[in-house]
Amino acid sequence: MTDEFTKALEARVAEVAAIEDPVQRGTVAREVRDQIAAADRSLYAIQREAVQELHQERSWAEVGRLFNRTSSWAEALARGRSAKRKRGHATQPTPSMRAEEGRSPDTTTP
Repeated sequence: MTDEFTKALEARVAEVAAIEDPVQRGTVAREVRDQIAAADRSLYAIQREAVQELHQERSWAEVGRLFNRTSSWAEALARGRSAKRKRGHATQPTPSMRAEEGRSPDTTTP
């Protein structure tokens, strides 16, 4: 990221953090995060297109090296299967270590 972009983003975060009303602060934070997410999706599409374009004349390994990544990263990104974009995560929470050990998940009960 450029210094200008980083400074602008940090300034916006500080503005949001300075909002006194918690409802307004939370609402504005959500709105800013939605804007960032939309920009991230656009940048992901740009990056994906660039990787696909590079692969027309290069191997996946070569494309990966250009980005200091692996060949599998380049291929997964080009095919839309990157870890960042996976959908359908588990809907149930991971059990606590206490539950896996056969102990009560309630920490107040020995």
